[in-house]
Amino acid sequence: MKRKVLLGQYLIWVMLLLGKLHGYKSCIQKERKALLELKKYIISITEEDQTDCVLLTWTNDSKIDCCRWEGLKCNRTSGRVMEIVFGGLYLKESSLLNLSLLHPFEELQLLDSTDYEDKGFSGLFDDVEG
Repeated sequence: MKRKVLLGQYLIWVMLLLGKLHGYKSCIQKERKALLELKKYIISITEEDQTDCVLLTWTNDSKIDCCRWEGLKCNRTSGRVMEIVFGGLYLKESSLLNLSLLHPFEELQLLDSTDYEDKGFSGLFDDVEG
């Protein structure tokens, strides 16, 4: 009986250790909120008849790890967003990207944002940093 208890405890420690070695964490809550703000902004500059198709996997469902959302790549150790790719948008003409929406992403290395007409954003602005 004592052996079974020790074996059970040993197996629990092994599972915990393997979880730590894997090192993956879910996305950072601050970045999840920032992604949803970014989605809201993208919807505001999308052609009106296309707003229902924008970033469908980006939802407020806290049970879903935002690192699994379409177009995102996260650091497997820190859980921080490293890449944002939201192609296939139907942006209004002369749409600008508000860079202040990207401030929360401390490890962002790639931002790809072309629309269906391959023109993407026509410019950038930052309403916080100027």
